[in-house]
Amino acid sequence: MADYEIRTEQQVKDKIKALNKQRAVLLIAFIIFIGILVFPPAAEAEVLPARLSVFSSVILLLCSAVFVLSFRGSLLLLIAATGIPAVLLGLGKIRFEMFLILFLINTAAVFLSSITGKAIIRSFSNEIKEINRLKTEATTDALTHLLNRNGLEQAAGTAWAFCKRDKKKVGVILADIDYFKSYNDTLGHPEGDHILTQVADSIKSCFRRETDIIGRIGGDEFLIFLPDVDDDRVLEMAQSLSSSITNLKVKTALENNPGNFLSVSIGVATSAPQQDDLLVDLYKTVDKALYRAKRAGRNCISFHDKIIQIGVPVKTSFPVGVLSARTACRDNEN
Repeated sequence: MADYEIRTEQQVKDKIKALNKQRAVLLIAFIIFIGILVFPPAAEAEVLPARLSVFSSVILLLCSAVFVLSFRGSLLLLIAATGIPAVLLGLGKIRFEMFLILFLINTAAVFLSSITGKAIIRSFSNEIKEINRLKTEATTDALTHLLNRNGLEQAAGTAWAFCKRDKKKVGVILADIDYFKSYNDTLGHPEGDHILTQVADSIKSCFRRETDIIGRIGGDEFLIFLPDVDDDRVLEMAQSLSSSITNLKVKTALENNPGNFLSVSIGVATSAPQQDDLLVDLYKTVDKALYRAKRAGRNCISFHDKIIQIGVPVKTSFPVGVLSARTACRDNEN
């Protein structure tokens, strides 16, 4: 929440800065025009101090009316605009009554500017928060708070482009809850939704790198996009994910389910993307891998045309085996 507020505050500041910048040129031109009127070449020397005092107050009034100023900015402007008449008063060039009138006018202008500025800042803040809320709703799954299909495509597309540029390998894990329809039919949709949120939380606990991209792309399908990984690491994390889902200890709702607890079928695919490679082709590959895992009896992992049964150690360049969800998830943070 703190990061969100900081981002919102910075967006408001950027919008105010852009607005003030747009108005600055017009204001400068207007000040020059007024200056020509106030200080004509034929002006008598004795009236110049009074005109200078008035001119400084006019500048303050214009700045207060045109710019969106912070209280600090308004206060500094007041000090500058009042400082000139104060010096002239001390030198005896203007009368005290004139100084007092200008000071009251300047103070009122700053006060009104402060109130107006706060209202504008509040309006900008509400506008930006509303835009950010709509953006979040457009890219986030309301139930699990993971990325939805639209958000996943945007985030993964950007990461895919970076991996192409930096020649980094990419891994994709596609997980589907086994026999999920039976949970909805037997326990009801509210309990089915609760199971989905549990699975989503388990996935988030396993994939904690800032670069890991997690999304819910269907009713009971979840996709994890992993930039800068090798085959062994992707397979290790797929096994970790499977173990973490089983460790939820949600009893199966289907009598002929081969397992005792909730499980997932997982397809895994990796790629070292080249310049002409398309992300959609990697999606098709991992989708086919998931289909093979389902055909193999579910609760297993399909990777490189091989079926890896959960609970059976796998020979890789380093021992993978069946990792506890806690250990694997902790390692993935490094």
